[in-house]
Amino acid sequence: MLTILLIAMILIAFVAMTINKISQDVALPLVAMLAVALSGVPDGEMALQGAFKEFSRILLLFTAVAIPAHQLQRAKILHWCGMVLGEWIGRAMRHLNLQACWAVPPATIFLTWTMAASCHNTTSIVTCAPITIVICRAYGLPVLPALSGALVASNLGGFSTRWGDTPNLTEAAVWGLKQSDFFREVLPINLLVLALVTLVVILWMKIRMKRASTKSRLQVSLAAIEFERARLDVAIDRRLSLIGLLGLGGTILGPLFAPKYEFPICAAVIALCVIADRPEHRRESLTALGLETYSTLAAVFVLAHCLTGSHVGVGEFIKSWLQNSGMSIWSIAVASYFGTLFTEAASWASAASTIVHTGAPTHVAAWALGGGICAGSSSLVTAATAGILLTRETKHLPISERITFGSYVCFGLATSIGMLGFYVGALSLLMR
Repeated sequence: MLTILLIAMILIAFVAMTINKISQDVALPLVAMLAVALSGVPDGEMALQGAFKEFSRILLLFTAVAIPAHQLQRAKILHWCGMVLGEWIGRAMRHLNLQACWAVPPATIFLTWTMAASCHNTTSIVTCAPITIVICRAYGLPVLPALSGALVASNLGGFSTRWGDTPNLTEAAVWGLKQSDFFREVLPINLLVLALVTLVVILWMKIRMKRASTKSRLQVSLAAIEFERARLDVAIDRRLSLIGLLGLGGTILGPLFAPKYEFPICAAVIALCVIADRPEHRRESLTALGLETYSTLAAVFVLAHCLTGSHVGVGEFIKSWLQNSGMSIWSIAVASYFGTLFTEAASWASAASTIVHTGAPTHVAAWALGGGICAGSSSLVTAATAGILLTRETKHLPISERITFGSYVCFGLATSIGMLGFYVGALSLLMR
C-alpha cells in the first residue's frame, strides 16, 4: 500500500511539473521528504545516508566541471567557439545548398555527442549548450528542439565509451568491460540511434518553424557571413580562458590517468579555479550551479534510494521480476528504463548491475542494462544529472526556449520509448 502511495506521489509531481504548476527544484525535494517519511525507521535514515554519500561524490565532480565551464563562458571562449562552428556551418550550407534546419541540428548534436563520448556527458551539456544557443539564434532556428536533441546526444555519447558516463563506470567494473568492447559492440548501435534522433529533431524544428516567422534564405546567408565578422570582434578574456581550460582539462584528464586520486584532483581544481578568478567573481564561480540545482540533485538521489532500498520501494519487486523472466534482454532493458525514469541513472546502475550480472554475466546483458538506462535518462530531465544541469543552463532564455520538465517531457518520452525499442531489437539480433 505504501509503495503504491509513493509511486502515486511521484506521478502527481510529474504531472504538476508538466503543466508548470510547480518547479522541479520544489517538487522533487517535497516528494523526497515524503518518501523518507513513508520509509520510516531505519529505512528512511539508511536512504538518507546512502543518498548523501552518493550525492557528495556527484556534487564534487559536477562542481569541478561547472566552475571552469562557466569561467570559459564568462571569458567568451564558448561564444567564440560557437562563432567558429557557425561559420563552418554557413560555408557547408552555401556549398551544399542546405537549409539551416538540415545543417545546424546535425552539427550541434554531433558536437555534443563527440564531447560526451570523449570527455563526459555532463561536461558536454554544460559546454555545448551555449554554443548551440548562439548558432540557432543566428540562423533564426528554434532553440528548444536543438537543446532537447543535444540532451539525448549527451546521454548517447556517454553510453558510447567506458568513461563517458557514471553508469558505464559501474557496469564496466562489474562486467570487466574494456573500451574496445564499447567501440566494437555498442558504438555502432548508438551512432544509428543518434542519426534517428537527429532526424526527429529536424522534423520537430521544421514543424515549429512553420508556426513562426522564419528568416529568408538571404538572411540566413547574411547570418553565415556575420559569424566571421562577429568572431573577429569577440573580446576574449585570455586570463580567464586559461584558468577555465586548465581547470576543465584537470577535471577530465586527471581521473583518467590517476583514477585513485579523482576526489583530490577535483577538489584541487575547484579551489584553484576559484582562487585564480578575480576577487569580485569568486562567489559567482563557487556557486556556478546554483542552490536549486544542488537541492534537485540531492532530492533525486534520496528518492532513488527510497525506491530501490527501502521496504516501500520497488527494488525487491523488480529483482524478482527480472529473475522470473530469466534475465531476458527485453526485461533487463525495460526494467532499467522504468527504474531510471523513476529514480536516476547512476543510482539505478549501482542498484541493478550486480543483480543483472549474477543472473546474466554476458556482454549483451550489460548492453541491455546500459541501453535501458540511456533511454531512461533521455525520458525526463530529472532522470539524469545532465538534464538537471541543462535546466539550469537555460534559465536565462525566454520561456518558449527553456528546457523545463514540461517543455521536454513529450519529446523525451516519445524519443526514449523509440530508443528502448531500438536497443531491444538490435541487442536481440546480436544474440543470434
